[in-house]
Amino acid sequence: MDALALKDRIQKTIELRESQFREFKSALHGEPGNKKPRDLSSVSKDISETLVAFANADGGELLVGVEDDGTVTGISYSEQQVDVLLKAPVTGVHKDTPLPSPYGTRITIDEKSILYFYIDKSTRGIHQTSDGRCLQRRDLESVPVSAARLQFERQEQLSRQYDREFVDGALVTDLDLTLVAAVSENTARMSPERCLQYLGLAEYGLGILRLRRAALLLFAKDVERWHPRCQVRVVRIRGTELGTGRDYNVATDETVTGNILQLLTQAWEQLRPHLVGTKLTDDALFRQRIMYPEDACREALINAITHRDYSIEGKNIEILIFDDRMEIHSPGSLLSTISVDDLKRQQGLHESRNVHVARGLREIGYVREMGEGMRRIFRLIKDADLVSPNLASDPGKFAITLFHKSVFSSADQAWLIGYQPLKLSREEMLVLLAGKSGDLMSPQQIYDSLDLHDWDLYRILYEQLAGKGLIVNAGTGGKKRGLGRREIPRLRIRDPHEVEAMLAELYGALRHVVPVQVVDTTFLQETLDALPANNAYKSTTKRMRRLLVDLELLTADGKVTGSLTKMWQAGSPPPPPPPRTAPKEKAEEPLPLFSKAPTDLRIGGAEALHIGNLGYAVTIDEIRALFEPFGEVTAIDMQTDYVTGKNRGYAFVKMLDRTQAVQAMEALRGKDIKGRSLRLAWKR
Repeated sequence: MDALALKDRIQKTIELRESQFREFKSALHGEPGNKKPRDLSSVSKDISETLVAFANADGGELLVGVEDDGTVTGISYSEQQVDVLLKAPVTGVHKDTPLPSPYGTRITIDEKSILYFYIDKSTRGIHQTSDGRCLQRRDLESVPVSAARLQFERQEQLSRQYDREFVDGALVTDLDLTLVAAVSENTARMSPERCLQYLGLAEYGLGILRLRRAALLLFAKDVERWHPRCQVRVVRIRGTELGTGRDYNVATDETVTGNILQLLTQAWEQLRPHLVGTKLTDDALFRQRIMYPEDACREALINAITHRDYSIEGKNIEILIFDDRMEIHSPGSLLSTISVDDLKRQQGLHESRNVHVARGLREIGYVREMGEGMRRIFRLIKDADLVSPNLASDPGKFAITLFHKSVFSSADQAWLIGYQPLKLSREEMLVLLAGKSGDLMSPQQIYDSLDLHDWDLYRILYEQLAGKGLIVNAGTGGKKRGLGRREIPRLRIRDPHEVEAMLAELYGALRHVVPVQVVDTTFLQETLDALPANNAYKSTTKRMRRLLVDLELLTADGKVTGSLTKMWQAGSPPPPPPPRTAPKEKAEEPLPLFSKAPTDLRIGGAEALHIGNLGYAVTIDEIRALFEPFGEVTAIDMQTDYVTGKNRGYAFVKMLDRTQAVQAMEALRGKDIKGRSLRLAWKR
């Protein structure tokens, strides 16, 4: 057993109560105050059934003589009867499906004798009780399951045991102890050796610390000595198919080698530049645009590294980046207990192939709740208005494909392109499309169509639309019987031609205002005064400032941009927006040409913000200094990469007041910090 004293381990198990991996069984029955020992055959059956269920799942511990609430009541059996119970893992299990090395012993806890059993997750096949019943542990229960569902293929059997095997000749000095110490300091706060035991990566035996293969995969100094293909290959292919010979079209081909923690950092650095593309715009400027959601790609990379089949030592993870899609190929097909349809249904179904690797990454903080990764990828792709990922599991390989293709139709894109000068958030685009027909909409229709959960979020969205001149309250003509105020259709979306005319008048007004370097209230008021009386932008100075920022004529801190300066120098307004024509059918250009503002109004708790595209050298103090001018910052969560010691490219900021959070988002979105433009969204 483990180097930690067995008694201490059992006491800790009792404190943690029952779980997926722990079960308590009483050895008594009867009314309180008159309890008697249970029938020996009943207890023996409980032992064999529970250990079979554990072996068919992820392994676990069984304590006999402990009540469900953790009270130690002990056992009252003779030595001969105890010997029968200790043999139950053998006698109570079908002879053709013996349990792999079950452990059982009698021990005294709180001056009472109990029985302790332990079984590892089995990789040999499916186990049944002596009467042919097949059970599996699911949460707090041992439930009957189909033996066919639990069948393992040979490769799957090997893959399941691969990371848990002890490696002869592997020493602690073969690990990057600096990396182990950093993890220990940020998780268990104990010595590196104790940390390895805590994570289940090592055990003491025969006077030495024996390392599991998972410890080497996670922390090895020279990982190629232990695994020849602990690698991620990133290939950029020009076009939509890989050519050969004279048509060979690989632009870059880079392979990253390292232990798992190094791969998580270095492979991401290799992949990240490919998530944006450069496009020549109508004003003859090359601009970058986001091709794939960064967080979805990071999650897909982590998923591949965590769950690939490491027993296939001749293959590495491959990421193929085409013009229209990104394919991530992992060695090893899905486990037989999980199907592609299960993952597509996004029910959070999970079973780890690499139990010790996954547990280690979860404790370290790279992996969140088990089973959440794939659901998160699908949600992020959906929120970016891209078509759903494709999943494929073939013999020896699992692949996930992310497409650079909008869910909007060509007609929808043509409509939205008419609003090109304005930064549109996802929610704003959906509202515009909902009002495309010209029919009046009610606030309730907008609220329901966006699946909002807070009317404050609706009001924020309405203010954004109104400030950009995209929505107008057309009036109600009085209340309608049977309808609440929120249900009365009264909101109309302005046609792109209306918006173009309004913008032309705004540019004309700006041309006649005295040029300045920094915009103040006087400048804004003069601009408003120069607008025609019926122009929707003739509102307040606050709205005008926000509009000029959205049009990229002002920076968030009020400074004039180069676009506005050039307009003044030319003495004429900038060219009008392009006409609304349907986009050309090009496989490599499936997305609208406008830039989307990274907002998400569907989730409550809007005072918590996600800060993306963060420079790795940015510190918590610098983040705090950015946000404190807008209000009180109550918390900042910035996780550190254990390899580089720097942040992981994102942070979470929580502010005391929602209104202040909105102001901070509007002012800091796109702000350049150490060479990177910040991306802000509400935290999920």
